[in-house]
Amino acid sequence: MSYTVNTLRSLTRSCEQMRDRVKSVVFKPEDRKVLDLTFGPGVAAELVGRTPEALAKAEKEGRLPAPKQLNNGRRYYTLEDLTQIREALGIKVGKAPHEDAVIIAVQNFKGGVGKSTITKHFADFLALRGYSVLVIDCDPQASTTTMFDIQPETLIDKEETLGNYLSPRSVFDDFPAAIHDTAWPTIKIVPSSLGLQDAEWDLTSTLREGGQAVREGLQRLRIGLSSVVKDFDVILLDPPPAMGFLGLNVMAAATGMLVPVPARQLDYLSTIHFMDTIADNIEVLEANGTPVDYGFIRIVCSAYTPSKPGENDMWKMMQATYANFMLSQPVLASEEIKNATQAFRSIYESKPSASHGTYQRCRENLDAVFGEVLQQVREQWPSKSISGLPVDAHGSVPA
Repeated sequence: MSYTVNTLRSLTRSCEQMRDRVKSVVFKPEDRKVLDLTFGPGVAAELVGRTPEALAKAEKEGRLPAPKQLNNGRRYYTLEDLTQIREALGIKVGKAPHEDAVIIAVQNFKGGVGKSTITKHFADFLALRGYSVLVIDCDPQASTTTMFDIQPETLIDKEETLGNYLSPRSVFDDFPAAIHDTAWPTIKIVPSSLGLQDAEWDLTSTLREGGQAVREGLQRLRIGLSSVVKDFDVILLDPPPAMGFLGLNVMAAATGMLVPVPARQLDYLSTIHFMDTIADNIEVLEANGTPVDYGFIRIVCSAYTPSKPGENDMWKMMQATYANFMLSQPVLASEEIKNATQAFRSIYESKPSASHGTYQRCRENLDAVFGEVLQQVREQWPSKSISGLPVDAHGSVPA
């Protein structure tokens, strides 16, 4: 073994050992992520789309069990309690059973734009509000997979992976086997693995065969999702940062697109190339018998620091450029997000790392951003669409 290879292997082992040490501290004693989320009456009522008074009345009438209490008498609810409340009161926030999930690609070719962070946080935002979510990590770097506490290197030889399914050697019925549970009861994931890089080569090889083989190579993810598209409300795709066959599969499978763009000049300029490339590749898909038509395309300004004059100017320029395609709320840069990510968690899973006020402002900002995206999602379902009228961020129903 050469010096270079030996050194890289050694560095890899050292990194893996340190990662395991970090996880043993973060997740001890279970060594797996465990959700320990509790909600006061006000927050719980907001998340299920009722008022605190309505919940208290239902509890008094026996339609709901009494909430749990701490020694100091403070009432609280768990994530499981929220699910039981929705079931008991007949609160259905997602699509109708006959409707398809909205499939969103969180896409941008440039690294460091917050793609995986937004995917993870949006999934958790939706799950808190009762939506059923499938996350598909299509990036061999596997950042989203790691955030959901799955070690991608353990999946390299597994048959139940996205890489295995995307290989032309697999059959289309294999897709559901690649779906894994997460710590969230209503979030499942198709994790990335190191073998996903091999799938790119396998898919590219279909070019030699032409015709039907190429069409199937471009549509493998779309065909796989067709077998589960009614089982979830929202399916989130975290694509690779390049437009090969993996990226084309994502573009072909999606029914909506969310584009993170930081308020920085180079990121703004690279997005021009990104948009042009996406359009070119959709034309390639359509020329190969794979029509693509998104229900919505939205740009979100990510990691924005309003106190920086340059970013403030770029934010104004982005608003002028993208107009109605731009979310009105940017994702604000926050140490809370950075600290939560370092602990393999989202803001929605973590406790404040600084002041409670800073943490709360961060959550409120994310809620506002994702509430806008959720409005676009609900507009895709005829049973939930309220065209031309505001749709609240929680998919709530009257008390």
